[in-house]
Amino acid sequence: MSDEPFSLSQLYQAIEQHLTEHLSGIKEVVFWPDIQENQGIPLPSVFLEMAEFEPGIDIGTGESSLVCKFEARIIVDPIKANHHEQAVHLVSQLAVLLRQQSWGLDVNVAQFERATQDWTKPELDGYVVWVVEWTHQVYLGVEVWPFPEEKPSMLKLNLEAYPDVDSPGGAP
Repeated sequence: MSDEPFSLSQLYQAIEQHLTEHLSGIKEVVFWPDIQENQGIPLPSVFLEMAEFEPGIDIGTGESSLVCKFEARIIVDPIKANHHEQAVHLVSQLAVLLRQQSWGLDVNVAQFERATQDWTKPELDGYVVWVVEWTHQVYLGVEVWPFPEEKPSMLKLNLEAYPDVDSPGGAP
């Protein structure tokens, strides 16, 4: 781990790099590609984006906890033979890669949500497109807990051991 604070940009880079290295046959993996009209798309490709934030579980460090929903659109050439089979193969490869995946960063492991054919991006009409969705819980901001090796915990008291104590505020 580096000493610089975690950023979403680090996560984007780590995901792009890992998918490029581990998805066989992919020509391009990129977050938020700039798709221009009359500009060819190298096929097959994976286009990534952050689709949604939801509140995450507060771990008591002062950081903001967010559940980030990611979408990966796998795009294949509809003219190629077996294009549907190729798309499903790539989708299943990605689903396998997501298992227990944190991309080498301090984020919770990926939680696979779903994979389905996708027609939500008009700029990709004419291609075979599948979307794979997953979430990560991430922690943003400055950690205020001054003891990084010791995470905050809870102390539980067994008041039954002290029968003379009338209230939780009283002590023997």
